[in-house]
Amino acid sequence: MSSTNTSHLGRAIARWALGFAWLLVTRSASSQATPSGSAQPPAASPPAPPAAPPGSAPPPYMYQENWTPPPGSQPANPSPQTGRPAAVAPNYGPLPPPYPPPPYPGPALYEPPPPPATYHRAPLASLWLGARLGALFPLGSAYTVGYDAFGYQYGESWKGLASGGPSVEVDVGGRFARRYIVYGFWEHAWMGKGGDPSWSTTAHFVGGTGFGEQSSASTDYPGVGFRWSSRPDSTGFLVDLGLGYRWFRESWASGASMTLQGFGEFRAGFGADIRVNRMFSLSPLLMFSSGEFVDRQFVVAGQPSRSIPSYAGSHGTVTLTIGGHFDLAPSY
Repeated sequence: MSSTNTSHLGRAIARWALGFAWLLVTRSASSQATPSGSAQPPAASPPAPPAAPPGSAPPPYMYQENWTPPPGSQPANPSPQTGRPAAVAPNYGPLPPPYPPPPYPGPALYEPPPPPATYHRAPLASLWLGARLGALFPLGSAYTVGYDAFGYQYGESWKGLASGGPSVEVDVGGRFARRYIVYGFWEHAWMGKGGDPSWSTTAHFVGGTGFGEQSSASTDYPGVGFRWSSRPDSTGFLVDLGLGYRWFRESWASGASMTLQGFGEFRAGFGADIRVNRMFSLSPLLMFSSGEFVDRQFVVAGQPSRSIPSYAGSHGTVTLTIGGHFDLAPSY
């Protein structure tokens, strides 16, 4: 056997001896740790108990007394809460309402600012007074004597007794709700010579000579009126209505005179309402009226007054006027 093989065999024997010695030492240490001589695995630690839900019991540093809910706040035997033992379930009574209480506020709304206040030139209410100037033209029949063979009335026309002339009117009233006016008026017109010349040459009703030239003729018309304006602050359409009593008086150079009168004459006017400033306005108007002279009296010089043997006839007037009126003591 060569020297090389001898060295290899020696090293193998040495390694085997060291491994055997290490095995003996390890088994000796195991036998000392377990006297019974059998190796046991280490015991496993017990699992931790589950954590109690929050609020099931007060903290250890607090003292809690039993709480009794007020009468009527709960049923006699409340059912235990789901998922919790009845013995440990807290009982705090009815829950308070949510804050804020319903209905809950919605989202913020942004609206445009309100428009500025309207300035009115015409007052809301005032003492209303003024006057009108114009021209009056008579129409229709002053009275009716009878009927002709064809059934038509005949008598005396108002234009036969007197012609048109200048007129003046005085108005006093009150404005309310800005566009309405209630007022009283008195209209007077100076009339011209009539178109029937027989009154100056023929003595009507008594026979004989005529009454001479016409010396005067006039008419008065007092009454109450109502006015409406579509735009009292600037320029608007105007409607004027009235109801009153009309007189007509005429006299001749011989001293004879005639008086015709009657209640219930109605008038209607249409025109414009022009606001000049807060206290003054102008109103051009075209007015129409219609009525009857139910009382007809005639006086001859030196004789008592007597009724004209006739019937009432329907008459009318057309008047062109322009008025100026003041709003005194105006209110907003």
